[in-house]
Amino acid sequence: MLSTRKWRWPSGEMARTEDVESLMKDNNVQLFVGSDSHMLGGQWVFATVIAAYYPGKGGRFLYVRDQAKKSDFRHLQQRLTEEAVRSVTIANEIRDEFGRDPEVHLDLNTAVHKSSKYVKELTAMVGAYGFKCQVKPDSWVSSTLADKSAR
Repeated sequence: MLSTRKWRWPSGEMARTEDVESLMKDNNVQLFVGSDSHMLGGQWVFATVIAAYYPGKGGRFLYVRDQAKKSDFRHLQQRLTEEAVRSVTIANEIRDEFGRDPEVHLDLNTAVHKSSKYVKELTAMVGAYGFKCQVKPDSWVSSTLADKSAR
């Protein structure tokens, strides 16, 4: 469940359950979800972000972080798939608990980069769950907010 996770504000301060729920219930915001990961201290650190955008007024975001052993994700495809699964899991929880369908942002390149060969399979996976999906350069939640939160 969304509220059982340890969500944090960008300051690092823990978010209260009622603040998370209030943000999810606010129909004036557009919701976005994205994940990214980085190798820190010999472990993968994954961050998943929920961004709430108030059109024309800016927004706020929350993130949750956790770690995984380096050996759990030896290949780029495994790690990118894990990032996508984490984002879809949170998006599904938002849908189930609050009846909202956030847009999912994946940290994948459409230009010729290592991640570009996984664009079709991972965007298809997200689409199969019924979520709108963005990749770079339009995936600002994963490529900016989650990227920073995983460091």
